[in-house]
Amino acid sequence: MSQSLAAAKKRRANFQEPATNVPGQMQSRPSDSLAAPAGLTLPQVIQVVDKRLIALETFMNQIKTTPTQTNILSTSSSSNESVVPSNIAEIVDEFDKRYNMLAEEIINIKNIVLSLQSYTMEVNKSLLDERVRILSDLEEHQ
Repeated sequence: MSQSLAAAKKRRANFQEPATNVPGQMQSRPSDSLAAPAGLTLPQVIQVVDKRLIALETFMNQIKTTPTQTNILSTSSSSNESVVPSNIAEIVDEFDKRYNMLAEEIINIKNIVLSLQSYTMEVNKSLLDERVRILSDLEEHQ
C-alpha cells in the first residue's frame, strides 16, 4: 500500500527519477519559504502572523514618512538629459493604487487574525466556565 501512495505522490508532483543516480550526491528540493513548519499550535501561528504583520506595518510607515526619490536611469544616446516617459503620471497613479490596495488587504488580514484570536479566547473562556460549572454541580450532588 505504501508503494501505491508513493507512486500517487510522484504523479501529483510530476516527479521524474534522474537517469543517472550518483551515490553521495544529495538531491535538493525547493522549499516554500512562506510555509509554516508543521506542528505549530494556533497561538504560535497567530504569533508568527502577528510578527509578520507588525514588520510589514512598520515598513509601510517608514516608506510613507521618508521622501521618495525616483531616479530615471534611461538617458538619451545623444545627450546626458534624462528621458521621462510621457505617461509618468499614469504609472505613478497605478503604483499608488496598487500600494493602497495592498495596504488595505494587510489591514483586512490583521483584522481577521485579531477577530479569530478574540473568538478563540471567548470559546476557551466559555469552555472553562462550563467545566467549572459542571464540576461544582458534581461536588454539590456528592
